[in-house]
Amino acid sequence: MKHPRIGIPRGLLFYSYADLWMSFFRDLGCEVIASPETNAEILKEGLRHTVSDLCLPVKTFLGHVAVLKEDVDLLFIPRHVSMEQESYMCPKMIGLPDVTRACFAHLPQVLDPLFHVKQFGDKAADEFTRPIAKALSLSPVRTAESFRKLMSESFGGTAERYRQACSVLSEDTAVPPASKKICIGIIGRPYLLFDRYLSKNLFSFVRKLGANPVSLRPAETEIREAMTIIPKWVYWDMGKEVVASAHVFFKDDRIDGVINVCSAACGPDSFTGDLIRKRLNQRNKPYMTLSIDEHASDAGIQTRVEAFIDMIAKVTA
Repeated sequence: MKHPRIGIPRGLLFYSYADLWMSFFRDLGCEVIASPETNAEILKEGLRHTVSDLCLPVKTFLGHVAVLKEDVDLLFIPRHVSMEQESYMCPKMIGLPDVTRACFAHLPQVLDPLFHVKQFGDKAADEFTRPIAKALSLSPVRTAESFRKLMSESFGGTAERYRQACSVLSEDTAVPPASKKICIGIIGRPYLLFDRYLSKNLFSFVRKLGANPVSLRPAETEIREAMTIIPKWVYWDMGKEVVASAHVFFKDDRIDGVINVCSAACGPDSFTGDLIRKRLNQRNKPYMTLSIDEHASDAGIQTRVEAFIDMIAKVTA
Protein backbone atom coordinates (compact mmCIF):
# COMPACT_ATOMS: atom_id res chain seq x y z
CA MET A 1 0.00 0.00 0.00
CA LYS A 2 1.32 3.44 -0.94
CA HIS A 3 2.06 5.69 2.01
CA PRO A 4 0.18 9.01 1.75
CA ARG A 5 2.40 12.03 1.26
CA ILE A 6 1.61 14.73 3.83
CA GLY A 7 2.78 18.23 2.90
CA ILE A 8 3.61 20.65 5.72
CA PRO A 9 4.32 24.28 4.71
CA ARG A 10 7.42 25.64 6.45
CA GLY A 11 5.79 28.71 7.93
CA LEU A 12 3.90 30.06 10.96
CA LEU A 13 3.35 27.28 13.53
CA PHE A 14 5.84 25.02 11.76
CA TYR A 15 8.53 26.77 13.80
CA SER A 16 6.80 25.78 17.04
CA TYR A 17 5.46 22.30 16.30
CA ALA A 18 7.36 20.85 13.33
CA ASP A 19 9.05 18.08 15.32
CA LEU A 20 5.74 17.02 16.86
CA TRP A 21 3.84 17.04 13.55
CA MET A 22 6.51 15.19 11.59
CA SER A 23 7.00 12.53 14.26
CA PHE A 24 3.23 12.07 14.51
CA PHE A 25 2.62 11.51 10.80
CA ARG A 26 5.66 9.26 10.46
CA ASP A 27 4.37 7.21 13.38
CA LEU A 28 1.13 6.82 11.42
CA GLY A 29 3.06 5.48 8.42
CA CYS A 30 2.92 8.61 6.26
CA GLU A 31 5.63 10.17 4.15
CA VAL A 32 6.16 13.73 5.38
CA ILE A 33 7.28 16.44 2.94
CA ALA A 34 8.11 19.90 4.26
CA SER A 35 8.67 22.82 1.92
CA PRO A 36 12.24 24.20 1.71
CA GLU A 37 13.46 27.15 3.74
CA THR A 38 12.00 30.50 2.75
CA ASN A 39 13.76 32.24 -0.12
CA ALA A 40 13.01 35.08 -2.55
CA GLU A 41 11.07 32.84 -4.96
CA ILE A 42 8.85 31.41 -2.22
CA LEU A 43 8.02 34.88 -0.94
CA LYS A 44 7.32 36.01 -4.51
CA GLU A 45 4.89 33.10 -4.94
CA GLY A 46 3.16 34.04 -1.70
CA LEU A 47 2.74 37.65 -2.79
CA ARG A 48 1.34 36.50 -6.14
CA HIS A 49 -1.39 34.44 -4.47
CA THR A 50 -2.39 36.79 -1.68
CA VAL A 51 -4.03 40.11 -0.88
CA SER A 52 -2.32 43.20 0.49
CA ASP A 53 -3.81 43.33 4.01
CA LEU A 54 -2.34 40.02 5.17
CA CYS A 55 0.79 40.06 7.32
CA LEU A 56 4.15 38.99 5.90
CA PRO A 57 4.26 35.59 7.70
CA VAL A 58 0.87 34.60 6.20
CA LYS A 59 1.96 35.75 2.74
CA THR A 60 5.11 33.69 3.13
CA PHE A 61 3.11 30.68 4.30
CA LEU A 62 1.06 30.83 1.10
CA GLY A 63 4.30 30.79 -0.89
CA HIS A 64 5.22 27.56 0.86
CA VAL A 65 1.81 26.12 -0.03
CA ALA A 66 2.42 27.04 -3.68
CA VAL A 67 5.69 25.11 -3.87
CA LEU A 68 4.25 22.07 -2.06
CA LYS A 69 0.80 21.57 -3.49
CA GLU A 70 1.71 19.65 -6.65
CA ASP A 71 3.88 17.08 -4.85
CA VAL A 72 1.67 15.87 -1.99
CA ASP A 73 -1.55 13.94 -1.44
CA LEU A 74 -2.72 16.04 1.51
CA LEU A 75 -1.80 19.47 2.84
CA PHE A 76 -1.64 19.70 6.63
CA ILE A 77 -2.89 23.13 7.72
CA PRO A 78 -4.27 22.77 11.26
CA ARG A 79 -6.75 25.25 12.71
CA HIS A 80 -5.23 26.20 16.06
CA VAL A 81 -7.75 28.25 18.03
CA SER A 82 -6.47 27.95 21.61
CA MET A 83 -3.56 26.11 23.17
CA GLU A 84 -4.77 26.74 26.74
CA GLN A 85 -7.80 27.96 28.64
CA GLU A 86 -6.62 31.55 29.08
CA SER A 87 -5.86 32.74 25.55
CA TYR A 88 -6.54 32.47 21.81
CA MET A 89 -4.36 32.30 18.73
CA CYS A 90 -4.27 35.14 16.18
CA PRO A 91 -7.48 35.34 14.05
CA LYS A 92 -5.47 34.88 10.85
CA MET A 93 -3.99 31.71 12.31
CA ILE A 94 -7.46 30.44 13.19
CA GLY A 95 -8.70 31.09 9.66
CA LEU A 96 -5.55 29.89 7.90
CA PRO A 97 -7.15 26.85 6.17
CA ASP A 98 -9.93 29.08 4.80
CA VAL A 99 -7.47 31.76 3.67
CA THR A 100 -5.41 29.11 1.88
CA ARG A 101 -8.41 27.63 0.06
CA ALA A 102 -9.54 31.11 -0.98
CA CYS A 103 -6.13 31.99 -2.45
CA PHE A 104 -5.67 28.90 -4.66
CA ALA A 105 -7.89 27.55 -7.42
CA HIS A 106 -6.53 23.99 -7.21
CA LEU A 107 -5.30 22.32 -4.04
CA PRO A 108 -4.92 18.74 -2.85
CA GLN A 109 -7.13 17.77 0.08
CA VAL A 110 -6.51 20.15 2.98
CA LEU A 111 -6.29 18.40 6.33
CA ASP A 112 -7.40 21.07 8.81
CA PRO A 113 -8.03 19.51 12.24
CA LEU A 114 -9.21 21.82 15.01
CA PHE A 115 -7.10 22.26 18.16
CA HIS A 116 -9.20 24.14 20.72
CA VAL A 117 -8.35 23.61 24.39
CA LYS A 118 -10.75 26.37 25.49
CA GLN A 119 -13.68 24.43 24.00
CA PHE A 120 -12.66 20.78 24.40
CA GLY A 121 -10.36 20.86 27.44
CA ASP A 122 -8.71 17.47 28.06
CA LYS A 123 -10.40 16.09 24.94
CA ALA A 124 -8.64 18.59 22.64
CA ALA A 125 -6.16 15.97 21.36
CA ASP A 126 -8.99 13.50 20.61
CA GLU A 127 -10.92 16.13 18.66
CA PHE A 128 -7.76 17.19 16.83
CA THR A 129 -6.83 13.68 15.69
CA ARG A 130 -10.33 12.43 14.79
CA PRO A 131 -10.44 13.99 11.26
CA ILE A 132 -6.82 12.91 10.68
CA ALA A 133 -7.72 9.30 11.50
CA LYS A 134 -10.73 9.50 9.19
CA ALA A 135 -8.74 10.96 6.28
CA LEU A 136 -6.05 8.27 6.64
CA SER A 137 -8.50 5.41 7.37
CA LEU A 138 -6.87 4.71 10.75
CA SER A 139 -8.16 3.85 14.21
CA PRO A 140 -9.21 7.04 16.04
CA VAL A 141 -8.04 5.57 19.35
CA ARG A 142 -4.61 4.59 18.07
CA THR A 143 -4.20 7.94 16.30
CA ALA A 144 -5.11 9.91 19.43
CA GLU A 145 -2.78 7.81 21.59
CA SER A 146 0.13 8.44 19.24
CA PHE A 147 -0.48 12.18 19.23
CA ARG A 148 -0.89 12.46 23.01
CA LYS A 149 2.32 10.53 23.62
CA LEU A 150 4.35 12.63 21.21
CA MET A 151 2.76 15.87 22.45
CA SER A 152 3.72 14.99 26.03
CA GLU A 153 7.32 14.40 24.98
CA SER A 154 7.40 17.56 22.87
CA PHE A 155 6.02 19.90 25.53
CA GLY A 156 8.28 18.37 28.18
CA GLY A 157 11.81 17.54 27.11
CA THR A 158 11.79 19.57 23.91
CA ALA A 159 10.76 22.76 25.68
CA GLU A 160 13.64 22.42 28.14
CA ARG A 161 16.12 21.62 25.35
CA TYR A 162 14.88 24.73 23.54
CA ARG A 163 15.70 26.87 26.59
CA GLN A 164 19.15 25.36 27.00
CA ALA A 165 19.98 25.74 23.31
CA CYS A 166 18.70 29.27 22.79
CA SER A 167 19.09 31.03 26.11
CA VAL A 168 22.22 32.21 27.87
CA LEU A 169 20.03 32.64 30.92
CA SER A 170 19.65 28.90 31.44
CA GLU A 171 23.39 28.38 31.99
CA ASP A 172 25.51 30.86 33.95
CA THR A 173 28.62 29.63 32.16
CA ALA A 174 27.23 30.80 28.82
CA VAL A 175 28.03 34.42 29.76
CA PRO A 176 31.19 34.52 31.88
CA PRO A 177 31.03 37.30 34.54
CA ALA A 178 34.21 38.88 33.18
CA SER A 179 33.04 38.80 29.58
CA LYS A 180 32.93 42.14 27.78
CA LYS A 181 30.74 40.82 24.97
CA ILE A 182 27.46 42.72 24.55
CA CYS A 183 24.38 40.51 25.00
CA ILE A 184 21.29 41.36 22.96
CA GLY A 185 17.95 39.81 23.93
CA ILE A 186 15.92 39.09 20.79
CA ILE A 187 12.17 38.64 21.16
CA GLY A 188 9.40 37.93 18.66
CA ARG A 189 7.23 35.17 17.29
CA PRO A 190 9.18 32.01 16.36
CA TYR A 191 8.06 32.15 12.73
CA LEU A 192 9.72 35.54 12.36
CA LEU A 193 12.80 34.95 14.48
CA PHE A 194 13.76 31.54 13.13
CA ASP A 195 12.88 32.00 9.47
CA ARG A 196 16.31 33.19 8.41
CA TYR A 197 15.07 34.86 5.24
CA LEU A 198 12.35 36.90 6.97
CA SER A 199 14.56 37.87 9.91
CA LYS A 200 17.38 38.90 7.54
CA ASN A 201 19.70 36.41 9.29
CA LEU A 202 19.45 38.57 12.40
CA PHE A 203 21.12 36.15 14.81
CA SER A 204 24.09 35.62 12.49
CA PHE A 205 24.43 39.36 11.86
CA VAL A 206 24.44 40.17 15.59
CA ARG A 207 27.22 37.61 16.07
CA LYS A 208 29.10 39.12 13.11
CA LEU A 209 29.04 42.45 14.94
CA GLY A 210 30.74 40.81 17.93
CA ALA A 211 27.66 40.67 20.16
CA ASN A 212 25.86 37.68 21.66
CA PRO A 213 22.23 37.19 20.50
CA VAL A 214 19.99 35.61 23.14
CA SER A 215 16.55 34.07 22.67
CA LEU A 216 14.36 32.14 25.07
CA ARG A 217 11.00 30.48 25.43
CA PRO A 218 9.67 31.76 28.77
CA ALA A 219 8.53 29.31 31.42
CA GLU A 220 4.94 29.45 32.67
CA THR A 221 6.07 31.09 35.93
CA GLU A 222 7.81 33.85 33.95
CA ILE A 223 4.70 34.42 31.84
CA ARG A 224 2.48 34.76 34.92
CA GLU A 225 4.97 37.10 36.59
CA ALA A 226 5.00 39.36 33.51
CA MET A 227 1.19 39.38 33.38
CA THR A 228 1.01 40.82 36.92
CA ILE A 229 2.90 43.94 35.82
CA ILE A 230 0.69 44.97 32.92
CA PRO A 231 -2.90 46.26 33.29
CA LYS A 232 -4.58 43.31 31.56
CA TRP A 233 -3.70 39.69 30.74
CA VAL A 234 -2.49 39.43 27.14
CA TYR A 235 -5.23 37.83 25.05
CA TRP A 236 -3.04 36.09 22.44
CA ASP A 237 -1.06 32.93 23.12
CA MET A 238 2.17 33.87 21.35
CA GLY A 239 1.83 37.50 22.41
CA LYS A 240 2.10 36.40 26.04
CA GLU A 241 5.41 34.68 25.32
CA VAL A 242 6.80 37.77 23.59
CA VAL A 243 5.81 40.01 26.51
CA ALA A 244 7.21 37.57 29.08
CA SER A 245 10.50 37.25 27.17
CA ALA A 246 10.86 41.04 27.20
CA HIS A 247 10.18 41.08 30.96
CA VAL A 248 12.88 38.46 31.60
CA PHE A 249 15.43 40.33 29.49
CA PHE A 250 14.67 43.76 30.98
CA LYS A 251 15.26 42.55 34.54
CA ASP A 252 18.43 40.53 33.79
CA ASP A 253 21.66 42.50 34.20
CA ARG A 254 23.49 40.24 31.72
CA ILE A 255 21.30 41.53 28.88
CA ASP A 256 22.48 44.90 27.56
CA GLY A 257 19.67 45.64 25.10
CA VAL A 258 16.49 44.15 23.62
CA ILE A 259 15.36 43.91 19.98
CA ASN A 260 11.68 43.18 19.30
CA VAL A 261 11.15 41.66 15.83
CA CYS A 262 7.56 42.08 14.67
CA SER A 263 5.45 42.02 11.53
CA ALA A 264 4.39 45.40 10.14
CA ALA A 265 0.75 44.39 9.57
CA CYS A 266 0.28 42.39 12.79
CA GLY A 267 -2.38 43.82 15.09
CA PRO A 268 -1.36 41.76 18.15
CA ASP A 269 2.30 42.78 17.65
CA SER A 270 1.38 46.46 17.64
CA PHE A 271 -0.49 45.99 20.91
CA THR A 272 2.18 43.95 22.71
CA GLY A 273 4.92 46.23 21.40
CA ASP A 274 3.24 49.20 23.07
CA LEU A 275 2.87 47.26 26.33
CA ILE A 276 6.54 46.30 26.29
CA ARG A 277 7.74 49.82 25.62
CA LYS A 278 5.46 51.64 28.07
CA ARG A 279 4.93 49.16 30.91
CA LEU A 280 7.78 46.66 31.12
CA ASN A 281 10.96 48.63 30.43
CA GLN A 282 11.02 50.24 33.84
CA ARG A 283 14.82 50.37 33.95
CA ASN A 284 15.04 52.15 30.55
CA LYS A 285 17.23 49.46 29.05
CA PRO A 286 18.11 50.08 25.35
CA TYR A 287 15.18 48.76 23.32
CA MET A 288 14.42 48.73 19.59
CA THR A 289 11.56 47.48 17.45
CA LEU A 290 12.32 45.97 14.04
CA SER A 291 9.15 46.01 11.96
CA ILE A 292 9.43 43.60 9.02
CA ASP A 293 7.43 43.53 5.79
CA GLU A 294 8.09 42.44 2.21
CA HIS A 295 9.70 45.80 1.45
CA ALA A 296 12.27 45.65 4.26
CA SER A 297 15.80 45.41 2.88
CA ASP A 298 18.69 43.51 4.39
CA ALA A 299 20.82 46.65 4.35
CA GLY A 300 18.19 48.78 6.06
CA ILE A 301 17.63 46.27 8.88
CA GLN A 302 21.34 45.65 9.35
CA THR A 303 22.13 49.37 9.47
CA ARG A 304 19.61 49.84 12.31
CA VAL A 305 20.95 46.84 14.24
CA GLU A 306 24.55 48.00 13.82
CA ALA A 307 23.67 51.50 15.08
CA PHE A 308 21.80 49.99 18.05
CA ILE A 309 24.76 47.84 19.10
CA ASP A 310 27.21 50.73 18.55
CA MET A 311 25.09 52.88 20.85
CA ILE A 312 25.13 50.21 23.57
CA ALA A 313 28.89 49.76 23.18
CA LYS A 314 29.45 53.48 23.77
CA VAL A 315 27.17 53.52 26.82
CA THR A 316 28.74 50.43 28.40
CA ALA A 317 32.35 51.33 27.55
